[in-house]
Amino acid sequence: MLDILNELRTALVEAGNDNVYFAFDTVPVSSKGSFITVIGAKSYEAMTPVYSQYTIFIPFRAELEVILSAPERCTMSQVYGYFGEKVLPAINGISGLSSSLSSLVIKHDTNMKRLVLTAGIKAGGVQRIERESL
Repeated sequence: MLDILNELRTALVEAGNDNVYFAFDTVPVSSKGSFITVIGAKSYEAMTPVYSQYTIFIPFRAELEVILSAPERCTMSQVYGYFGEKVLPAINGISGLSSSLSSLVIKHDTNMKRLVLTAGIKAGGVQRIERESL
């Protein structure tokens, strides 16, 4: 699962997202920058592995979550624009991972005083593990 999150983080950074963090980090929001992108996993399911002589193939499904916190005084259209330009292309461009946007919610977070966009992503793929020879 961590491999998938690392790939997603790398894709987001390469697409121009400067402040990308994992949901389980401990860095305070106040020191994270303007647009903050937080990624995490809601669920992960590994299915029956397929064994070959040198490789184990493990099909999986996952539900990922990308949370985009906007700077103060940012409009809703600016948040959607940032998501459409810098986040969504990165999600769709991860090779070896089929993904689709399953939900998109934007709301005002009264604690942080910012607009927060939450995107749910259904993802699937096959993890390859090389077998060691005896």
